[in-house]
Amino acid sequence: MLRRSSLPLLALLFSAGCSGEAELPTRAPLGPPEESRLTFQAVDAGTGGALTNEQMTVRYLVRAPITLDATAVEQVSSTDPYRIAQEVAEDSLVVEVRLEAGSYHRLDTVLAVARGAVAGPFTLRMARRLARAAGGGAPASGGAAPTGGQPAAAGGAAAAPAGAPAGGGAPLDRTALNAGNRAYQAGNWVQAIQAYESLQLPAGASAADTREYQQARIRQGVANMKGSQYAGALDALEEAAGLGPSGAANLRLAQAQCAVMRVDEGRRTLSNVERIAPQLDAQERASALAMVPYVNALCGLGDLDRATAALDKVRVGNRIIQELQAFLDRAGTVSPQTEDLTAAVADAKGQIEAIRARMRRGGGDAES
Repeated sequence: MLRRSSLPLLALLFSAGCSGEAELPTRAPLGPPEESRLTFQAVDAGTGGALTNEQMTVRYLVRAPITLDATAVEQVSSTDPYRIAQEVAEDSLVVEVRLEAGSYHRLDTVLAVARGAVAGPFTLRMARRLARAAGGGAPASGGAAPTGGQPAAAGGAAAAPAGAPAGGGAPLDRTALNAGNRAYQAGNWVQAIQAYESLQLPAGASAADTREYQQARIRQGVANMKGSQYAGALDALEEAAGLGPSGAANLRLAQAQCAVMRVDEGRRTLSNVERIAPQLDAQERASALAMVPYVNALCGLGDLDRATAALDKVRVGNRIIQELQAFLDRAGTVSPQTEDLTAAVADAKGQIEAIRARMRRGGGDAES
C-alpha cells in the first residue's frame, strides 16, 4: 500500500558534491502552488530484493524552500512503496532523507523534485550491515569498542595478547582484501562494499597490515559514496581516520560529512589534515595539503544552493571559485600527481564554469 505524507522529494540524487555537472535549479516563486509527487522503494543493495527487516523508519527534513518548515518521522513497511506529496510555489523542493532498518546501514541522501512533477518509483539501495567477529575492527555501526576484553592498540588494532610479539598476530585476510580491490577497480561498488565489510583487522596486526586495512576502509567509504550510501561511508571513513595519520582518510571523511550537511564537522576534519601533515611522507603530504581547499570548496556548495538573492549568489560563488583556484594553483606544484588529485583538478575546473553560470543567472557575472 502506498504511504502518503505531507512532503515531496526526488529526481536529483546528490553524489557527495563531487560532480560539476549536477546542479540544483534556481529557486524562485513561479505562481500558485502545485503538487509535487514521488514514490520510492528501499531495496537490499546486495540482492536487489526486499529488505530482510519488515519495518523501516523514514525521516525527512525540508532544506529548500527555506520558508517551508516541515519534518517527519514514520515507521513503515519496508516492502511497500513510499509516496510523498507536497504543494510548492517555487520551481523545486529539496529534502534531506534518512532511511533506517535494523540490519542495514542508515541511508542518508539529499533529494529534489521539480514543482508540479510526478516521479518514481525510485529505487533506494541500502547496504547490509555485516557483523564482525570479536577482536576484529570496529563494528559496522561505529562507536562501540570491539568485544573480547582486549584494549585498543595505538594504531587502531586490538592489542596483542600478553607475551605475544608486536606485530605477531594473524595476517590480514587477503582473499577478502583482493576481492574488494578487484571490485573497486572495476567500479562494482556493491561487491566492493560487501568484500571490505567482511574484512577484519586481526589482533596484533603488523603496521603494514594495519595500513592496508586502513586503505581498504577508505575505498569502502568511497564505494559507499558512489552509491549515495553516506551512513556506510561515514562508518568506514571514521574508522579509517582513527587507524593512524592519513590525509586521504580525513579528506574523504570531510567530504562525506559535508555531503550530509554536517559542514562544520567536515571543516573541523579538514583541519586535521594540516595537523597530521608533518607525520605523512613527502608525496602524501603535498597531495593532501593541495586537496584541502578543494574539499573546503565542496563543503561550501550548500551555501550556494541556499543563496536566493542575486548578490548573495555572486558573493558565495566568488568565495568558492577563489578556493577552487587556490586548489588548482597548489595542485600544479605537486609532482607526480595521484589519481585522486588529477580527478579533483578536472572536477574543480568544471565546478568553476558551473558556478559562474549560476552567478550569471542569479544576476550579473563576477570576477574570480
